[in-house]
Amino acid sequence: MTPTIQTQDAAVRALVAYLPRAGVLYDLDQAAMLAGVTRRTMLLYCRCGLLSPSFEVPYGAMVFGPEAILSVRGIERVRIARGLERAWVAAMCEVLEELERLRAEMRERRIA
Repeated sequence: MTPTIQTQDAAVRALVAYLPRAGVLYDLDQAAMLAGVTRRTMLLYCRCGLLSPSFEVPYGAMVFGPEAILSVRGIERVRIARGLERAWVAAMCEVLEELERLRAEMRERRIA
């Protein structure tokens, strides 16, 4: 006799997200996969300042720790709960970048 897996048990196991291991660094693709988002979403969140890589290796590749992966999961939960599309997040990032550029320009004019 082979044991049968109850549907409810299988569903519960499927919902349990993989927890990234403490002290381990993941490249961009691995981090995106573990966070449940695309590589592009990870880059968008970095560009917006919502996420920072643990460090960038000399040839430009980003690596992320477990905290970053859990942060992205949290951002995604809030985004989905609020019904926001990623395009909205991208637009907000552009607005924030423009705001920062204008602030820097104003600081320069005050100094000059």
